[in-house]
Amino acid sequence: LLRLVNQILDFRKYENDKLELVRANMNLRVQLQEWSHSFQTWALKKHIHFVLEVNDDRADYLMAVDAEKMERVYFNLLSNAFKFTPKGGCIILSLAEDEKRRKCILSVKDSGIGIPKEKQHLLFSRFSQIHFSKSGTGVGLSLVKEFVDVHKGKIYFEDNPSGGAIFKVELSTSKETY
Repeated sequence: LLRLVNQILDFRKYENDKLELVRANMNLRVQLQEWSHSFQTWALKKHIHFVLEVNDDRADYLMAVDAEKMERVYFNLLSNAFKFTPKGGCIILSLAEDEKRRKCILSVKDSGIGIPKEKQHLLFSRFSQIHFSKSGTGVGLSLVKEFVDVHKGKIYFEDNPSGGAIFKVELSTSKETY
């Protein structure tokens, strides 16, 4: 209940232009590795193959972001992937840089139940429950979008060709963005 109240308060802040970024330099690669440890037990319990792929040999992904908001983006996307991926499935978290476009791309790809075409337009709408999960409130993805927007980023959904969903978050690597 407390989490839901906090999410609603965050929405109100966003609607009233009061949602502030508390930016600090963060190594996104290192942070993703740390956050991923929180999901290892869930992966073992559900026999889900869970991997973090970083698509190049860069030493870091140092970015000026709001760590708390990015953590909430990450946890929401991965929690949804684990919730809707059946036992024995696969979840791939990947991080890549598009140097040409000066973007960092975080991708969460699962082999879960996917999202019906007729409901995909509702994904980032507040209080929309695509799968009508008993444990969901329909707030998470909408708040994730708001957090990505306040970072001047972009979030979008793609169908996983082999079944399931792919959510991608693009953030600028350019310091001039802010």
